Amino acid sequence: MINLPGLKLNEPLSLHTTFKIGGPAQYFYQATTTKDLVAAVKQAQKHDLPCLVIGHGSNILVSDQGIKGLVILNQTNQIKLKANHQAELDSGVFLPKAIFYLINQGLTGLEVFSGIPATVGGATAVKMHGVDCNWEDFIVSINRYEEVILSVVLQLQSGDKAAALAKAKAIQFDKRRQPQQSAGCIFKNPPGQSAGAIIDNQLKLKGIKIGQAQISVKHANFIENLGQATAADVIKLIQLVKSEAKEKLNLNLELEIGLLGF
Repeated sequence: MINLPGLKLNEPLSLHTTFKIGGPAQYFYQATTTKDLVAAVKQAQKHDLPCLVIGHGSNILVSDQGIKGLVILNQTNQIKLKANHQAELDSGVFLPKAIFYLINQGLTGLEVFSGIPATVGGATAVKMHGVDCNWEDFIVSINRYEEVILSVVLQLQSGDKAAALAKAKAIQFDKRRQPQQSAGCIFKNPPGQSAGAIIDNQLKLKGIKIGQAQISVKHANFIENLGQATAADVIKLIQLVKSEAKEKLNLNLELEIGLLGF
């Protein structure tokens, strides 16, 4: 048996994703320190179990059947200030909080990512992009155990606190108008085009519902959970958009979200 304090069995992953969708994790563990995180990964290896680390649960869709093996909720939260305007952030640090903390320490640059509900590890793993900027541009080094990201050292700059704070708040406010019970943008933007504009203006699919899932009326590249949506509902909408884009525009839309447990 896995030896981890606080280990849960059959924990609903709908409680741990921004989509509020997802079946149970066979084993579920919350890691609050890097030591906990490494220990959990070692336990999965010892018992030959599949191991998945999640952060804030954005940018993913978990199947209704759930996930076999160990799911680790990464809640590591240390931020260490270093020389030369660098900072080392644990992979479980919630990015919106980190941005404002670092600005208050006089370190700027990350405000372009304000309002994105990601952890540092998630942002690093998916190579997140912000307003005219890429997360990778800030990375100095990545500390890992096996394939699991433990912490990331970022190169920041000394900037105007007031200006950075105003920019962060403005971007955050704009993001709040986007659908909240969703996984973020579903499809990658084709080169030189907007996936949302394609789905809305060319495919005319904005507002379409399947079950309790809906192509958002606020932003057509988002799918919203209207309350009781299943992963199956979301997959059907994804397949509809992809087939319409291929048939009508000869366009292969690629997913931006990760599908887990399918």
